[in-house]
Amino acid sequence: MSPSLYVHIPFCLKRCAYCDFVSSIYNPEKETAYIEALKNEIQSLKISSPLISLYIGGGTPTALSTDSLSDLIAHIFKNIQFVKDAEATIEANPGTLDKKKLEIVRHAGINRVSLGVQSFNDNELASLGRLHTSKEAKDAVYLIKGAGFENFGIDLIYGVPSQDSRSWEETLNTAVSLKPKHISSYELTLEDDTLLYEYVKNGKMKLPSEEEIINMYNYAIDYLKAEGFIHYEISNFAMPGYSCRHNLNYWDRGEYYGAGVGAVSFIKGKRFRNTPDIKDYINTVRNGDSPVVEAEDITEDKALVEAIFLGLRKAEGINLEYFSKTYKKDILGLYSKEINELLNEGLIVIEGNKLKLTRKGLLLSNEVFTMFM
Repeated sequence: MSPSLYVHIPFCLKRCAYCDFVSSIYNPEKETAYIEALKNEIQSLKISSPLISLYIGGGTPTALSTDSLSDLIAHIFKNIQFVKDAEATIEANPGTLDKKKLEIVRHAGINRVSLGVQSFNDNELASLGRLHTSKEAKDAVYLIKGAGFENFGIDLIYGVPSQDSRSWEETLNTAVSLKPKHISSYELTLEDDTLLYEYVKNGKMKLPSEEEIINMYNYAIDYLKAEGFIHYEISNFAMPGYSCRHNLNYWDRGEYYGAGVGAVSFIKGKRFRNTPDIKDYINTVRNGDSPVVEAEDITEDKALVEAIFLGLRKAEGINLEYFSKTYKKDILGLYSKEINELLNEGLIVIEGNKLKLTRKGLLLSNEVFTMFM
């Protein structure tokens, strides 16, 4: 499989209460310096083959000015070669889009938009610290469609404070009514040192019960399948032919290049991480040096474990024959004790030459992955 390129834009208009990503509040001066450094890093990448996908993530890439965004995208396509039908995604948030920006982005080569909605319930949006309302999220979708994007996705979160099964069902219903090609449905994860973590810890906010969260996940699977979506990964659903190729490359342990602050690359069995400090990143690249601060050789054992837990994330599971040829290991023999235990607990199943999670296994995926680690 051809490699991918991830480009990180760290700027946001506001930091969400649950976010622990590498991000910073947007300001025009920092934008100019960062984009210049990012362009220099991209130009210095030694990429020998055409790439299968581009993903501009963040942060909020569409928080950038229209001029900076179009300049960056043009620079990427000028300096990097992609396959003819490459998938080119940009993440966006409601409130950062207008018709002109979207049309320029599309004409520059972006053919897919991933919209961070999270919820269509205003109370839930407020508890997450989001800037937009439900109406503004819908308006953003209309702008995306009006600008000519056929391929767009909506990201949602369940297990949110003040959320219940009924409001989650309403959010899903609204999302489906907007006819996206892709829906991501993530369980809220409370990360240390985030505002939401402190609110829940101090009793200012209360999460739904574990039983209710399980019901929400099961409802999403059943409802979205009934609406024609394919459940192709633990948290991801797509209409036929619209699975995210960029993410599939990650789950298949394909190679990828990362550009920008905090970005990660995985090339020839090594993983590289850029500095997570924006000021350090800008100064380092400006001086003509590499922003990489950590390089890790992936051992055979680690590669094996990664291949298992990444492969099991996909609904189709692990192709045992392909796994054996690629890693020269018999997974059923190597992990016979763990696999038998997971089979007995109903968490995995073997169907033909595929090893995959059951519905129960999807709910307890982290416990399954731990067994192999």
